[in-house]
Amino acid sequence: MPGVVHSATRRSALAARYDAIWNAAAPEVREGRATLDAWAMRKVEDERRGVTLLARPSPAVAGAFAALLAELYALESSQYYQPLADLHLTVLAPFSASLDHAPALAHLAAYDAAVAEALDGATPFAVDFVGVTLSSGAVLAQGFPRDGTLERVRERLRTTLVARGLGDALDTRYRLETAHTTLVRFTEPLRNPARFVDALQGVRERAFGTSVVRELELVVSDWYQSAERSRRVAAYTLPHSPSTPERG
Repeated sequence: MPGVVHSATRRSALAARYDAIWNAAAPEVREGRATLDAWAMRKVEDERRGVTLLARPSPAVAGAFAALLAELYALESSQYYQPLADLHLTVLAPFSASLDHAPALAHLAAYDAAVAEALDGATPFAVDFVGVTLSSGAVLAQGFPRDGTLERVRERLRTTLVARGLGDALDTRYRLETAHTTLVRFTEPLRNPARFVDALQGVRERAFGTSVVRELELVVSDWYQSAERSRRVAAYTLPHSPSTPERG
């Protein structure tokens, strides 16, 4: 069963990556040293814009995220909780949100063509969302792709964008390898950081469900993928694959 072994190895490596993020950030956040986002609560003033290819969680998964967000809000109401309409998994950001966005936005047709080429032959893929991790500035839902489709799509996108002269701004913050969804951003010091981290520790293994991704969206948006500040450039339907799970 080579495919199963490979999937298990990939999942184990991703779990280790999420654990490393948690282990680095949790002690700092617990001691009141969270990294604060200066813009999340005043997005109307934020002029950064970027181009992102993303997937949306299934309604069932989004509902499970909403339940957790309500629990966390009851503990720390002053933080930024991602609105349900904004929840997403970033497949790749051809151009990360920046103040200097005019050159990128002038080439949206070229980005669309590059993404369409890279997605040719790609099929739907399933992502299991299990547990959360904690960075210094955010709470993240942990996503675990069932197979290597997302990984292959990202590599094809990078290759295609570079070949078309559109790769200068790829992975400018970090090389995207996880399949997380951002749930909470810290905007001011936590009132009781130890209690908040303990609550997150309690849901480190909570199952949120499975999203089967059948459509991807290319959007222009702000740093937070705010629905009211986003514009869809194109949508790409992934052809049905008989092996893709039909649940989520």
